Amino acid sequence: MNDVLAQVATNTETTRNAGNAILYECVKAIMTVESESGLKVLAVNILGRFLLNRDNNIRYVALNSLTNVVSEDIAAVQRHRMQKCATILDCLKDPDVSIRQRALELTYQLVNGSNIIELVKELLNYLVVAPPEHRALICSRVIPTRRFAPSDKWQIETLITMLSIAGNHCDDSIACATVGYLTLSEALHGFATHKLFRLLRDELPRVQIALMHVAIWCIGEFGNHLIVPYNDSLTEGYSAIQIPEVLGLLQAVLKSHLATILTKSYVLTALMKLASRLDSGQIECQELVKQFITSLSLELQQRSCEYLSLLDGSWKEVLPHALARMPAADATILCSRQQQEEISSHSRFSSMDRVKKDQEPQGSAALASPPTDLLDLDELLGGTVETSREQSLAVDSHTDNVLPNDVDLLSDIFADASSHAPPLQMHSTELPASNVRTSSVPGERVARVPVYEKDGLSITMDLLKSQADITVTDIMCTFLNHTHKDFERFIFQAAVPRYVSMEMRPASGTKIPANNLGAITQAITVKNTIPSKPLMMRLKIQYAVGGRQIIEQAQVSSFPVL
Repeated sequence: MNDVLAQVATNTETTRNAGNAILYECVKAIMTVESESGLKVLAVNILGRFLLNRDNNIRYVALNSLTNVVSEDIAAVQRHRMQKCATILDCLKDPDVSIRQRALELTYQLVNGSNIIELVKELLNYLVVAPPEHRALICSRVIPTRRFAPSDKWQIETLITMLSIAGNHCDDSIACATVGYLTLSEALHGFATHKLFRLLRDELPRVQIALMHVAIWCIGEFGNHLIVPYNDSLTEGYSAIQIPEVLGLLQAVLKSHLATILTKSYVLTALMKLASRLDSGQIECQELVKQFITSLSLELQQRSCEYLSLLDGSWKEVLPHALARMPAADATILCSRQQQEEISSHSRFSSMDRVKKDQEPQGSAALASPPTDLLDLDELLGGTVETSREQSLAVDSHTDNVLPNDVDLLSDIFADASSHAPPLQMHSTELPASNVRTSSVPGERVARVPVYEKDGLSITMDLLKSQADITVTDIMCTFLNHTHKDFERFIFQAAVPRYVSMEMRPASGTKIPANNLGAITQAITVKNTIPSKPLMMRLKIQYAVGGRQIIEQAQVSSFPVL
């Protein structure tokens, strides 16, 4: 078999797609059977030639195949790794987003101790132009490369650079990891604090929020390093910073429009720690903290009052312990969490793979395919799949006869959730649609259903069913914000059972004003192909408030019968 595969791989012409298809199947066969190492290298070379093809479909297949080869048999790629890296890195600059995503995943898998500096540099360059919705995943892929880092200083510089590029989009774990590495590298406290101070000072009008938080934390913990110069043999060094300049920067942060309640809390803590460690500036620190005694935020008001009480002479014995430097994190625990995040990020990345056009069902084949797209939690929780209304109805009409009557509806909806859902951290709430108000007008039936209310967000659904087609229901969702802060980047998604087809229209906006000053709406049309079964819906709500990303789930299990 090895001889036959070698002959096919060597003699097949690639001037036409038929030849490329044969070579692709040959590569799959080589990697599947127990072939010789030389034959596997030949297969990798074929995939390398595919990467040079101008056809994006062929390049995508090559990237996807190389990803599978690296994950299963990295030794086959090891010999020619550096020759392929340049071509793969070029794919990160491709206009096709699916090519860039597959190249990004493959680049991460190729990282080792000899090429980490070059590859991470390319990953950071790609991070600059990556879509905002992909930046958090890219950051989570860079973090685990720490095990190949040439030095602690390089790793800290990489994390700081990443925060300066995508600090508004990465989650809290990236900032926490940066702080964790800083506490473990005592020799670099001065370097990191000087570097973060200057970044915060230079970029404050447009600084990334995560970078701001890490910089404030370091100024509070290691601010004593700022008042002395930092020099080493590898860098030009940093000159000493005067105490008034340090306090002036923290005051500027407090006045910044970017400062959230969490940011101001960090600043108050940093001021207290500086007051307990510096030789001067205590009065200025107290004055800045005292400004928040009358703050409208209960958190800031309480924090400032308690901090000022600590500075009272009666608490002198407690003060050094209360404001002591945070102990370094346990390196073993940190590595364990890093491995868990690596597994989690790999699962999330896999949900972003391309759905190739040549694999889409057409004609009669579409009717025979199982209708899983509407209900895949992969798509609900990780992305979206656009399916035409007509195709959905055609699929549903063929599934009416195969759905068993005795299957629990909720388990039927999310039967594949355990095997396909990405590992996202969410809160799940089940809300039966109670307290329904109904009214009737000639020719149609209407009902109002409050389906969700939590943390100041309320969602109401107005159901409208026409007499012309009792299987179709028009739903208008209304979203209100009862808190005193705007809800930004609001996204609403829904999933329905297989016997229901759904069409969601774009929402009227992505920002819900505070204090009920405005609402956004989103229209949904559903068709229940089995009227004897109830309409049910699982909701996913996500939005940002106060610098935090909120993700919630809710389930509406008993819509009114209209």
